[in-house]
Amino acid sequence: MKKEQWRRAYDPDPVVLEARVRQTLARLDTPQAARPRVLRTVLVAALVLALVGGVALAVYESRTAELAGWLSGEDKKEALLAGDIAACGESVQLGDVVYTLDDVIYKNGMVYGSGVIRAAEGANIVLMDENSNLFEPAGYPLHYGKDYTVPDDAPSYAQLAEERGAKLILAKCVASGVLDENGEPDSSEIGYDQIPQEDGTIRFYFEFAGQEGGVARADSYDVCLSIANWEVTLQGEWLREDPNNTWLKDEWVVTVTPEMKGEAQ
Repeated sequence: MKKEQWRRAYDPDPVVLEARVRQTLARLDTPQAARPRVLRTVLVAALVLALVGGVALAVYESRTAELAGWLSGEDKKEALLAGDIAACGESVQLGDVVYTLDDVIYKNGMVYGSGVIRAAEGANIVLMDENSNLFEPAGYPLHYGKDYTVPDDAPSYAQLAEERGAKLILAKCVASGVLDENGEPDSSEIGYDQIPQEDGTIRFYFEFAGQEGGVARADSYDVCLSIANWEVTLQGEWLREDPNNTWLKDEWVVTVTPEMKGEAQ
């Protein structure tokens, strides 16, 4: 995937926008809503204008599907677009790092999802993913065999942190599974990835099956995500399990409800 295609894949999320409009219209139709019908008309008009203005509100769009396609090919993307897509957008902060879950897809007993990791507002940090080397150009996914051009003067993670007088923080997000009736994560065959971006953020991706034949299809899912971050020195030392421990970690549970459902699966 070319750099321009990669950027287009992460334009403002049409799934989230359409889901918000749907939810608003649904609330306007509740019995207690003696609300002016003109408001509904305005919202519908806004939706039409968004379409005319070039905002792609296609029903089957997903950042997770786009990222899966980038990682595994167009067939993977098309397969996930035929699944149950749940827009999210929920965020949580852990130390100086904010984690946002973009969307989740259920498909044939598997759960897929993706999101973004970014520095909290006002935090002077440089984020690094666990696959990157301290002295590699910051913000480039160099380990995927993709056609990607890196400028000769691109600073490394260590140089960027030193120039800014910033802390270098390694951050990650990995799925633990879908919570079962006992509140325990149900998962097997967990896969995940963390992809650095030129804007200093990190894209995270995950996929997993459930025990005993896969995750059951449901109206909603409580997805459990393990989030963590810790400081890395400019010499490459992880300040995680020593007297200078900076290791922050937590379990983040997000309830997602598919808005767009594919065929029975």
